Amino acid sequence: MSKKSMRLIKFKRPDFTYPEFGIVKDGTISPIKDLHSVSDLFQAISNNSSSFNADIPLEGINPLPPTDGQVHIYCAGLNYLDHALETRMPVPKSPVFFTKSNGAMCGAYDDIIYPKSVTLLDYEIELAVIIGRTINAHDVVTPDNLGEFIIGITILNDISARDVQLSVGQWFLGKSYRTFAPLGPVLQTIDDAVVKRLYDLDLSLQVFTKNGDAYPNKSQTGRSGNMIFKIHELINCLREKFDLRPGDVVATGTPRGVALSQPPRIRQRIAEIIGIPQSKRIEIFLDKERNGNKKYLEPGDTISATISSPDEIVKLGEQRNRVVPG
Repeated sequence: MSKKSMRLIKFKRPDFTYPEFGIVKDGTISPIKDLHSVSDLFQAISNNSSSFNADIPLEGINPLPPTDGQVHIYCAGLNYLDHALETRMPVPKSPVFFTKSNGAMCGAYDDIIYPKSVTLLDYEIELAVIIGRTINAHDVVTPDNLGEFIIGITILNDISARDVQLSVGQWFLGKSYRTFAPLGPVLQTIDDAVVKRLYDLDLSLQVFTKNGDAYPNKSQTGRSGNMIFKIHELINCLREKFDLRPGDVVATGTPRGVALSQPPRIRQRIAEIIGIPQSKRIEIFLDKERNGNKKYLEPGDTISATISSPDEIVKLGEQRNRVVPG
């Protein structure tokens, strides 16, 4: 297998026991023989050795998340300058992380389930990297050796139940419902051309009505060069504390445009002065979001998310997920 960048997809054929990885090119998939894990795939790419089954049409294939099932998902919070500014949060001096359950992963075309108990469902397009081999405390990741540690990049949509996230005082539960981590469709492997464009990628998310019309107020656009901490810095921050394993997902942050708003600073300050408890302030804020913010997702919406470089050397495909009631 060539070390030149490839666009890979993970899929499952009805008559096959295990999901497969395949190379996507010109409307076809070249299924890779006997490679069912990210670790095996990364090793084959590194050794330039693999064999293939007969090509199949790409049309009609439903992509799976392009990683293993039992992996960790680490997400960088407030890692885009424009997102930190829109949320009126201080720009972090070191990386901030939260996690999502791997049980939240779903495919790039799967439905997103809107839980009955949730009232404020939000979206966050993110560039994600997939770890290719174990990274431990002694490894040092640099911009020049990324390909020695990560197998490739893909799209993650960090779907978030803001009412749950804010009311319980921690983020994990509000970000870990089933289907809250669409991943894929394409995993593009790393080569020099991809590395050169990592911080010149356009991130675009648009929400459509059930009739197919684009909402004017439900979208995100950004450029990966607006990351506060670069990919190697995020990975180093994690591997200094614990090992990263093959298939682990590191999401690198989201640009501006999420549905979540923030109360004006003056309103926050007045609430502090008159002694309104923090829990009551959150309750008031969430009520205002429910009654006045029309940017949140609704059942029947469809989310389109893409990441690519202007010259399309990097092109990660399109996620297209419909929101359905739980």
